[in-house]
Order: sequence, then C-alpha cells, then structure tokens
Amino acid sequence: MIEVSPYLQFNGDCEVAFAFYKSVFGGEFEFLYRYKDVPTEKPLSEWEKEKIMHISLPLMKGVNLLGMDVLDVAEKSIANRITIGIRTNNEEDTLRIFNALATDGDIIQPLQKAFFADLFGSVTDKFGFNWSINCNIGKQ
Repeated sequence: MIEVSPYLQFNGDCEVAFAFYKSVFGGEFEFLYRYKDVPTEKPLSEWEKEKIMHISLPLMKGVNLLGMDVLDVAEKSIANRITIGIRTNNEEDTLRIFNALATDGDIIQPLQKAFFADLFGSVTDKFGFNWSINCNIGKQ
C-alpha cells in the first residue's frame, strides 16, 4: 500500500497553522513531535525545542496533512513550501519510488533507518519538487 500526503513546511508557525487546520477539518492529531522530543546532535535553543518536528492530521483514509517547522537557516528557503510525502510498507516499493524520483534530481537525505521509520529519505525531483519517502515495513 502506498499513501500520498502533502507535507507543509513552516517558518516557525506550524503549530498555529495546524490548530487552524484542525478547526477546519476536525479530527485529532495522529502524531505531534517537537524537536525536544527527538534525538539530535545539534544543540537547540529553547525556542527551537518547542517547535514542531513532525505533525500529522488525518483527513480521510490514506490521506494525512503533514507539517513541520524548518529551523536550519540554510534550509529557510523551503519554509512555506510543500513537500509530497509518500508512505510505503515495503522496501521494494520504497527503493523503486526513491530511485525513480532521484533520477536526474538531487538526493537531499539518502534512504536510511530513522527513529520513526524503517527507511526514510528525501529527494528533489528533476522538476524541482520535494518528496519525502517514509517506509514502515509491514504496517498498513
């Protein structure tokens, strides 16, 4: 099974935006991680620790609105943009999709094990669109 979800990137106001989206669409957050809740080697300010690392608001079966705050100054150019999130449940689909999207594009983060996924990676395709691929093997 493959799911596709829009992934919104914010310049510090993800929490406010998702509170608004929740009021519009209803439902409950499936995930809400703050930067303080996840392993990191980078020292974070108190402000950064409270920002959203990942949030998910289910809209309908197989479709989630995802979001995050962009903290890195070098990555601020992606704030207030969209990434298309792909969620898979097997390594074969994950590798096929990741490699196809990376062809003539740029790998932002190679596929690798993450604390939240069996495999995670991100690419910018040859048309300039950002994609993140999240694989949790065997999970629907």
